[in-house]
Amino acid sequence: DLNLKNHFIICGWKRDMGQFLHDILNKNKSYIASELVMINTASVDEIDNIKSDKDLEHVNYIHGDFIDEKVLHRANLKDAKRVLVLADRLVQGSVQEVDSRTVMAIITIKSISKSVYTAAELLDSKFKNYLTFSNCDEIILSSEYNRSLIANASSGSGISHVVSELLSVTADVSIDTYEIPSKFIGKSYDELFNH
Repeated sequence: DLNLKNHFIICGWKRDMGQFLHDILNKNKSYIASELVMINTASVDEIDNIKSDKDLEHVNYIHGDFIDEKVLHRANLKDAKRVLVLADRLVQGSVQEVDSRTVMAIITIKSISKSVYTAAELLDSKFKNYLTFSNCDEIILSSEYNRSLIANASSGSGISHVVSELLSVTADVSIDTYEIPSKFIGKSYDELFNH
């Protein structure tokens, strides 16, 4: 059982998991590898391969099913700050089965900790409403984004270059969100911009 606080839990598996973890650390500078917790059913060899990377050797790993409350408790979910549920590539089944597990995971996670920030990847947009009803904070429709990007690129508009630059974890340019100071609520955009 882990005794971490304000940690980042990643449920599921991607084919390029090592690079994915590097990208998460690169985009979330406030976290170090020992504050990341992976929960999945990957083989020992796959986990050893990730942990052989010097930058990822301290990533925590819990072998188990992330829709199981006991497994989530072992990751100390109640004290976690963020949870990301991936469309798990280790699940042998249809798109609907993968997305159903994502929805079940979010429902279970929110039943344990309503305050934890959750983001979930879906393969099929028809499951989006279930995540919305489950109070998932952020929903990523990965295959829909891919289709849209390709369709936009086909128009020759160059929009795919802009989107790629904005979404790149290593680019100098990025989009960030900031809380608006309360003194600017009700004021003009120009006043906030000058601030």
